[in-house]
Amino acid sequence: MEKNKIGKYLKYAIGEIILVVIGILIALQLNNLNDERKTENLRQVYYKQLLQDFDNDKAYIKEHSSRIDSNMVKIRAFKEIYNQPNLPLVKIITETGNLDWQLRSVQFKSNTIHTLQNTGDIKLIPPSIREPLISLDKYKEEVEKASEYNNGEAGKAGATAANRFGSEEFAFKNIQNQPKLLEYVYEEKNLIEILIELERSQYMKVESEKRSLIRFKKVLSDMEEIEILINKELKK
Repeated sequence: MEKNKIGKYLKYAIGEIILVVIGILIALQLNNLNDERKTENLRQVYYKQLLQDFDNDKAYIKEHSSRIDSNMVKIRAFKEIYNQPNLPLVKIITETGNLDWQLRSVQFKSNTIHTLQNTGDIKLIPPSIREPLISLDKYKEEVEKASEYNNGEAGKAGATAANRFGSEEFAFKNIQNQPKLLEYVYEEKNLIEILIELERSQYMKVESEKRSLIRFKKVLSDMEEIEILINKELKK
């Protein structure tokens, strides 16, 4: 009889252990499912943020390109001035005032990719999206650096011209009753050097903007390809 009770107790104990193990396994499975759900929700948030960044970059590229196109129109009009023979140097320099001299270095509006990289959450993004995304970010950084450098060179040339000519108010108003200053500022050699620096400044600016327009096309194309991949993931 004692042996019978021990056998029943053993069966009961084993049954209890099995139930506990099953309970633990179920809890672990539920916990894993919950973690996976949280990870997927976070991934979905990042996808939407990336798409929003792309929209911001597209709007920025459109706005920046519009300003560049506007300046190109002014440049073409300025170049037509040279078709007129024997223009006074002062007249040519004065006409440069109609050009756009504001230097706007390219600065994209994307932030999510940097958040992903800084937090380590970039690993949540599948390689098919992660790799082209990182590649695009590196390319955009190159575009920004090239634009900043070229604009820096344009700024140096513009500053050199300004140092020789002074402000517009100084050259055209303040010194009108000062013969010696007038003689120096409007000396032919000085005006030629000023004009050369102004030309160089505008040339660097225009070349920088032309290259930016070309690079914008690649950025837009790459973003479009990544958008397609992200939208596929969102629809799953």
